Amino acid sequence: MQSAYTFESRFEFGYGDRMTWSVHWLIMANVIVFAVQLLAHIPLGHSPYAPGAMYAPPGGLLIQFLAFDVIGFLQGFFWQPLTYIFLHAGLLHLFLNMLWLFVFGPDVERVLGTRQFMRFFLLCGALGVMGTYVSALFLGGDAVRVVGASGAVMGVLIAFAVLYPNRELFLFPIPFPVNARFIVLIVIIMNLVSATGRDNVSVATHFGGMAVGYVYMKAVPMLRNWSLRRHQRKAEKNHEKVGEAVDNIFDFDDERGRRF
Repeated sequence: MQSAYTFESRFEFGYGDRMTWSVHWLIMANVIVFAVQLLAHIPLGHSPYAPGAMYAPPGGLLIQFLAFDVIGFLQGFFWQPLTYIFLHAGLLHLFLNMLWLFVFGPDVERVLGTRQFMRFFLLCGALGVMGTYVSALFLGGDAVRVVGASGAVMGVLIAFAVLYPNRELFLFPIPFPVNARFIVLIVIIMNLVSATGRDNVSVATHFGGMAVGYVYMKAVPMLRNWSLRRHQRKAEKNHEKVGEAVDNIFDFDDERGRRF
């Protein structure tokens, strides 16, 4: 299965068996941006959230312009589907997202390749958050701001489960190892439970990232195989044309021999 996905060169930068290049820099970028949020929270202390709100990310006005907001997106803040990925609501939010990226990301990156994994991660985040847009558009409700890499990380989790469905891992607090498919099932159930409560989790973004990750990982080998078959057919046609040209040369020589 892996050969169907391995179509980009892989890079080795001495990270060892666990860490890979894109995962390393994505974690670093998220940590640095969160530090900027904390530093900017005092001079830019105005918060777009209600006073005392439980879900009030640090960063002041940065959140207003960089977090994903359905209204802001429709008003022309088209960068928000990318910038919201690197913002987080708190240290625990950041830690959990980066932990999941650290656990599942390297194996996916080794298969996709560094550049492709980076594009995959950003695509899952950018398109996954559109689940919130679709939810607000069709189901109504109050406009919400979304921050965090959860949608992109959910896409990485699904990619891992597609590649290694029977890989077993320990998932705290379960005392025995469970495979990747079971972990996906647990995550889906947890999100469905969250959707029934008011814990300020963007479930639509999570499911959106999962959907994008699944479609991508299924589409890549199909497109790859289609491209290979297309090139093979093209090469066969070119070979047939060369053969016909060679046959015509010999036919011409035979005809000229009969004339003389």
